[in-house]
Amino acid sequence: MEKILESLWVVFVLLGGWLGSRLWGKIDSLEKEKADSDQTRDIEKYHAKLIHELDRRIDTVKHTLVARDEYKSDISSLHVRINIISEKKADKILNIRTHAAKEKNGES
Repeated sequence: MEKILESLWVVFVLLGGWLGSRLWGKIDSLEKEKADSDQTRDIEKYHAKLIHELDRRIDTVKHTLVARDEYKSDISSLHVRINIISEKKADKILNIRTHAAKEKNGES
């Protein structure tokens, strides 16, 4: 019986090592494919240019349901209103109190 248990133990260790090596391989491949911050900034700049170009083209066509000037003024007034509201909320916060956890049964 001991020989069988020793043989099974070796098999389980080998199987665990094999699964671990496959897992590490997959994690390494994911790390290689992960984008760095320079790539994301470049892509963000590229898309910002495309959006700006689209806005410019819409302004030249002038066939929209709502006039572009009216739309742009609505968006800018919305941004101003959001900034005012956020400043009012920031003024209302006077202090932030933190409390330590109470000890239970001698543990913290």
